[in-house]
Amino acid sequence: MEFKESIVLVTGGSGGIGREIVRTLVLAGFSVWNLDKVRPASPILQETYREVDLAETPFVVERSLSKIIQESSDAGDLYGLVHNAGFGGPYHPITDVSIEEWDSIFRINLGSLFLFSKFLLPIFQKQNFGRIVAIASSLSIVGSANSVAYSSSKHGLVGFIRSIADEWGKFGITANAVSPGFVDTKMGIQEDQVSDHKAKIIDKTPVRRIAEPSEIARVVNFLLQKESGYISGSNWTVDGGLTAI
Repeated sequence: MEFKESIVLVTGGSGGIGREIVRTLVLAGFSVWNLDKVRPASPILQETYREVDLAETPFVVERSLSKIIQESSDAGDLYGLVHNAGFGGPYHPITDVSIEEWDSIFRINLGSLFLFSKFLLPIFQKQNFGRIVAIASSLSIVGSANSVAYSSSKHGLVGFIRSIADEWGKFGITANAVSPGFVDTKMGIQEDQVSDHKAKIIDKTPVRRIAEPSEIARVVNFLLQKESGYISGSNWTVDGGLTAI
């Protein structure tokens, strides 16, 4: 299919990895819609911004996403989705995790991807083409003490992606996950942890450094390309070898 305007929806594109994904995709020629509750600081990225709060109640989020997808579909050709929005906390033992915290993490990290896919997949099927890339985590591969909710949601995200790849591949739709390790962002390294733990993080990583957001963004861009159409159902680890040991 030839696209007049290739629209890619990016969730959580105002900061960190998401901001770099938006910038990279714009430079690659995509028409990007950044769906976030926070307006980006960069004047260039503000042009891509659409306000969406994925932490709202499921009913409100479903209504918002349905409207956004209809608007983007009317504006051009819906090419793909990059599900980057995520919530990392709480970081404490499972016995201290409230049901509200558990539900919030799963609603943002996994539930919103379900809703996006529910609305997008019929459009992708009709045009016999679509790309879905979801940002997971190295904790989609291994577990971690005090991160049971986050790790569980990311394991679930990878399972979701693989199921979508199997179910919808016959319609020219690919679905892949990208699992970063430690990335130099506010979410990847909390500000109060930088001085105390950065050296320990680097020491744990075989390549002995922390990833730059651009390194994640370039993998996302690659998976979105038409030339990557035979890659589907995979979880790309971009973690400096962290989960290889």
